[in-house]
Amino acid sequence: MTPRDGFDSVLRRVEDALAAVAATALLALAALMVLEVLLRYVLAAPMSWSLAFISDYLLIGFFFLGLPYTVRAGAHVRIDVLFRALPVAAQRGCTAVGTVLSALFVAALTWGGLALTGAAWAGGDIPPPGGAELSWPVWTSTVMVPVGGVVLLARLLRTLVVRPTEAPEDPDDEQSVVAEAI
Repeated sequence: MTPRDGFDSVLRRVEDALAAVAATALLALAALMVLEVLLRYVLAAPMSWSLAFISDYLLIGFFFLGLPYTVRAGAHVRIDVLFRALPVAAQRGCTAVGTVLSALFVAALTWGGLALTGAAWAGGDIPPPGGAELSWPVWTSTVMVPVGGVVLLARLLRTLVVRPTEAPEDPDDEQSVVAEAI
């Protein structure tokens, strides 16, 4: 096993763990929304904290922690009609250019998330009493941006170093599942 294989193995485990947290956040989000609707419209007793928890934690966790796995699986947004119409060499070039641009954007996003989280931590930022349903420290929700960003950046950089012109793996492709098992 080469160091590159070891890094990829660890990266995959981290991506899988973050994807599990993201999936849990999505399930919790759906359950809370259903419960909120039932309580609000059937019993006229809404939960005051659920909207803040959904928007401050579950949506951010679902999106940012699920991104690395999504990119690894090739499930991100791409204009497939145009992409598939291009010759293979052009597809590889587009993949490489897209990965470089994505890495630059994610690096900036991660840097901003780190700055926001660090400032919230250092300043002890907490919503003012009565100003929010949840008076938890702000950094506890913003930290998910740099965590997901760092792992996504690692995935993008690994893609550039190891296979810059290959298309991402397709999780629905039986051959990639078989190749992964071998």
